Amino acid sequence: MDLTTNSKKLFLIISIMLTSSLACSNGATLIVGNSSKGYESIQEAINSASVGDEILVYPGTYYENIVVDKCLDLIGLKNPVIDAGGDYFKGPGVTILADGVVMEGFIIRNSTNTAGDPLSGAGVFVRSNNNTIKGNIFENNYRSGIKVLGGYNNSITNNRVDNNFEGILVSDSHSNKITSNHINNNNGAGIFISGSSERNLLKYNIIINNTRGVLSMGAGVNEITENDVFENKVKNFETSYAK
Repeated sequence: MDLTTNSKKLFLIISIMLTSSLACSNGATLIVGNSSKGYESIQEAINSASVGDEILVYPGTYYENIVVDKCLDLIGLKNPVIDAGGDYFKGPGVTILADGVVMEGFIIRNSTNTAGDPLSGAGVFVRSNNNTIKGNIFENNYRSGIKVLGGYNNSITNNRVDNNFEGILVSDSHSNKITSNHINNNNGAGIFISGSSERNLLKYNIIINNTRGVLSMGAGVNEITENDVFENKVKNFETSYAK
């Protein structure tokens, strides 16, 4: 057996290991909000779930501040609402700490920052990697609709992000994909890239009627292409570099 064959086998083994480490689906299905067979709260279902489970959330309004600390699929049926209640001591509507989480089909509103940390607030606060945030609506959150802090390879796609302070904030984060989102009427920037963030992709987003469209402050090189950015109040694009 030659070296080339051995190298190919080693590459295949590594690829399988990496794929396995990122995939966590194919577990049990837990139900929230169907009184005959479900949990009453989303957090209760998360606490009871095992890695790889799917949580299906029925329509309704859930007054919660959720922490996702294990790899799960969290799926909303007909856009259930997660209302964080504007509680200064509880902060984000959803905080994602685990890698590989899927969150789809929710309306998330009324989050705020936590006491002593004015930048912490978000509809969903992502502090991990390889997550998928898709098909959600983020509205009336302070500060951000979506915030990624220190995360890489997250996919944020096909969300509506309206009437927050910032729309989407990416800070000290790398290789995230922010695509095909509709970002409108936020008081700060539609998309704000800060810290050492680099190699992030911003593509096919519609960014209108915010104070600023895309703001990059002190960040590295990111790919910003084929977005519709117009009618933002101060500037459509603004870049400042670290001194």
